[in-house]
Amino acid sequence: MHLEPERHRSPSISLTPLIDVVFILLVFFMLASRFGDWKDLPVNVLPAEESADQQDKDWLTLTVEADGQVAIGDNRYAIDELADHLDSGRTVLITGEPEAPLQAAMATLDAVRAAGVKDVQLELMP
Repeated sequence: MHLEPERHRSPSISLTPLIDVVFILLVFFMLASRFGDWKDLPVNVLPAEESADQQDKDWLTLTVEADGQVAIGDNRYAIDELADHLDSGRTVLITGEPEAPLQAAMATLDAVRAAGVKDVQLELMP
């Protein structure tokens, strides 16, 4: 029979579980984060003296409505039908109703750019 008292070791903290948890969190955040190609929307604000000259242009006004349709004058079109009704040489002004979804306005801007229109402007409401 062995009756010698056991020697008590001093408690120690193992860093291995901590390193494992940090590694798992690192992998999770790397997979959960999105590294995408962010696109900027260029916005040009005209000085006050030049804005009077801009009002003389022949605007084609597209109005994004609350249901996502786009109105050109009295005619209403779906966003994917816009390319057939646009002239690439005109200046296009995109406006929207207050209840219109922002996604529909951005889709309209993309459709107008895809139709070959170079001069597209958004009317920003306060």
